[in-house]
Amino acid sequence: MTARVIAVVNQKGGAGKSTLAMLLAGSLADAGDRVLVADADPQNTALRWAQTGSGFPADVEDLSGEEGKLHKHLRKRLDDYDYIVIDSPPHASAPVTESALRLAQLALVPVIPSPPDLWASLRTREAITRARRKNPTLAARIVVNQAQLNTLLAQEVLALLPEFGIPLLAAQLKSRTAYRQAAVLGTTVRALGARAAIASLEVEALRREVMTLLA
Repeated sequence: MTARVIAVVNQKGGAGKSTLAMLLAGSLADAGDRVLVADADPQNTALRWAQTGSGFPADVEDLSGEEGKLHKHLRKRLDDYDYIVIDSPPHASAPVTESALRLAQLALVPVIPSPPDLWASLRTREAITRARRKNPTLAARIVVNQAQLNTLLAQEVLALLPEFGIPLLAAQLKSRTAYRQAAVLGTTVRALGARAAIASLEVEALRREVMTLLA
């Protein structure tokens, strides 16, 4: 099977790109798939996450130096994996981000429900539109991250997202301690056991929806 490629992209730092990439990759690997996380962000958050512990089930590699050649490098690895998840830098027009979108079948855009995050994500939408000139089959979904749905501001921002031009993923990531614990311990949410049961269900819903989109 040729790997399905997922690019996690956003113009704004702090939107949760690395968290989304690692939670998804970990869940896919826990389910038995061969997964590579291509850490294309020079901050190397994904790489540090995996190196903190000794049991992260997906391969994680620093590919931030590939810049605009990332898609060429990853094309050589497509037969080695079932899924490749690209964690891109917080710069939608960076050569490495454009390269990631050129190869991906699916772009996931994590958005925290706040006006600044929504405004910053407009640049991401523009980058996806440009990428479709060379990659017309590229699909895209917004992933609501750190959702606190009991606040009026979050509800107002979420009401605007359907007009954003990129469909919403049904699965959402709430603001949960379990996600931070997984990063600190260098593991997956599933590995945290019963204390992360609700978080595990949330990530499982994310994985299943992504797999359906890429089927």
